[in-house]
Amino acid sequence: MESVRTIPQKQIYKAIIEAIGQIYCQSTPETKSLLNQALAIEEDDVAKDMLQAMLLNEELAAKEQLPICQDTGIVIVFADIGTETKIENGTLYSIVSEAVNDAWGKYYLRDSIAEEPLRYFSNPQKKSKYYSQPVILHLSEILGNKLELHISLKGGGAENCSTLKMFNPTATLTEIEDFIIDTVVSAGGKPCPPVFVGIGIGGDFEQCAILAKRALMIPLPDSEKKPEYLQMEKRILNKINQKGKGVQGFGGKTTALKVNILSQPCHIASLPIAVNIDCHAHRCISISV
Repeated sequence: MESVRTIPQKQIYKAIIEAIGQIYCQSTPETKSLLNQALAIEEDDVAKDMLQAMLLNEELAAKEQLPICQDTGIVIVFADIGTETKIENGTLYSIVSEAVNDAWGKYYLRDSIAEEPLRYFSNPQKKSKYYSQPVILHLSEILGNKLELHISLKGGGAENCSTLKMFNPTATLTEIEDFIIDTVVSAGGKPCPPVFVGIGIGGDFEQCAILAKRALMIPLPDSEKKPEYLQMEKRILNKINQKGKGVQGFGGKTTALKVNILSQPCHIASLPIAVNIDCHAHRCISISV
């Protein structure tokens, strides 16, 4: 067993601010590679022009240290914390929240959060403890004394096109895949395609949605996936791109760049399926603290 490791509050705080500083102005390296692959096979002039503009935006945003998208999103954090890890001076949520709010000021990011979801109840004079940029934090235990943080800036447009359905366990694979494909295709240009598609299968109502979000941010390597799920991902991706409305909903060959599935066992009487979508400005990073 590894010895207990204490992580100073300042170390976590600094790592969060640096991580946000990397992703607000650039997508993942994989995203840029997939956009270039989409451009290489594209024949539609309008789609080509938009893909080129996306890649130019990537280049200029990184160079000028400007947000890659005006919607700098809501911060999602999956924290995998070791059983032999101790956090000094505060809870992980309070440390991450403080860092996120300070990062918003440091990088001049847009405040996209409505403190009161039912806007007509809002009090403009009231300020919450964590100001106006809260964090959605998911905690998981891992063995050892590491702290791994997986961070995403998630925009509202793609999130709004996500959905969840409680299928009967008798549902066929075709019915399930059609639901996923129709969810993405019917969204048209709203989630700013080409998109990433995270799919959660199983668990229960809330775990299924969390699986879909984690599939977007922390997909399993292909080598660790069951062959059946790997083939399912490929079928869904191909059908989305055959049926979809293309780049930004204006045509072309690529509506989705990648599909990832995560699954968990579920009750014999249910079969939850969740679809979580992210736009082409796929802003994710994984760090160890």
